[in-house]
Amino acid sequence: MKNKLNMIMLLCVILLSCNKENDMSNKTDFSWGTSVTSVKDYPIEVHKGFLATKDEFITALHKAGTEDDGWNVDGQGLGGGNIIPTMLSLTWVSYAEKKFWNIETAIDQATQNKILALFREGFYNWDRVKEQPKHDTYNHITIAVAPGGIVVLFITGNAHRVEVARYQAKETFVNVNAFYDNPHEHTQQQFYDRLFVITLPEYLQEKIAKSGIPYGIWDIYRKKYNWRFQTFFYKEDTLTDIYVGYINGESDYFNDDELSKKLFSQAALPLNIRFYFKIYNGEAKFDEEEIVAAFKKMKKNHPDKNIEIEAKVGFMYKTTTFIVKCEGEEIPLQKTVVKMYKN
Repeated sequence: MKNKLNMIMLLCVILLSCNKENDMSNKTDFSWGTSVTSVKDYPIEVHKGFLATKDEFITALHKAGTEDDGWNVDGQGLGGGNIIPTMLSLTWVSYAEKKFWNIETAIDQATQNKILALFREGFYNWDRVKEQPKHDTYNHITIAVAPGGIVVLFITGNAHRVEVARYQAKETFVNVNAFYDNPHEHTQQQFYDRLFVITLPEYLQEKIAKSGIPYGIWDIYRKKYNWRFQTFFYKEDTLTDIYVGYINGESDYFNDDELSKKLFSQAALPLNIRFYFKIYNGEAKFDEEEIVAAFKKMKKNHPDKNIEIEAKVGFMYKTTTFIVKCEGEEIPLQKTVVKMYKN
């Protein structure tokens, strides 16, 4: 009897310990890494920077090579910490623009509160085999930049990324000799011209020469709409899981319980998705200009109405087509690139 009581007491201690560990409602210290990233194909390179509080230095933002993989990618790790930063300093070169940018800003109390609340709230990771969900939280602060001196802070975790603030940097000057060792003794302009050719993809060099840099487009991408996915099959099936990478750099993951509610969400437009059915799975990459134009038209023609993206799974799962719909009006997303795979 005594052994049985001891065992019950031990189990109670373990359960209380686990509950205490999972309860993050009063926690203020969360370990995170940090990095700087740029929009796709617009290469940048950090000169110097840091995250801090008014009383404490947290981490330096070091030069780590060029970054141009997109806002949906964290980029190369530059440091980290375990307290909420209240100050951001960053200087970087934008090779597409041939100029340096600098931001020195306080991270206001509302943003600090938002970051802390998101760390505490976390999210649940669901496995496609329907095991019990595991509670997790964010583990990265990403500083994303774009032409025109746009700076956006994200916090990211496994398949989850949330925008928490948007800032505006100022153009600055950094002597090329202070930026790197300049072995070829290039002038400032020679440095800009050489790195423009070396780092930018050829298609973008031609696009900039023809029509310039599309300043403002990255704030348009941050616009949010009330929309949802609706999936239709040629035979009985179910959408069980979906990962959505949004056009503004955010991302989210939905399991079948959430999808079954068929709720509309206030969110940016999708850029790429990974979706899972019972037997097949697939991925889709939307064309930015096409999907933005479709939603802009729907918003104009149907103000304050919910919008759907209808996914139609083709015969034998050969492909999936997507259509933007609202009150009977339909706009096909013909430039979407789709790949299908058998589970």
